[in-house]
Amino acid sequence: MSGKPRRDSEKQLDWARSTLEETGFEVSLALIHGDTERVIAQYVHEQSIDMLLMGAYGHSPLRSLFLGSKTTDLLRSAKVPTLLLR
Repeated sequence: MSGKPRRDSEKQLDWARSTLEETGFEVSLALIHGDTERVIAQYVHEQSIDMLLMGAYGHSPLRSLFLGSKTTDLLRSAKVPTLLLR
């Protein structure tokens, strides 16, 4: 998880960990503060990660046109296959 620090970050990570571990996945979590696109791309490279799984939510087409999207930015910079969940 990356971005600005939030009060519920740890709770969200704990939920993700337990949900994935219950289905048999080996889970490694990180909470890295900073620019989402930069820190996730760097982490994926440093950890030799082969696939990125990320959640996203939609914005209005007008908002996306003017402000863009962190999801779009990260998808552009990802050097590994990415599964996007909406």
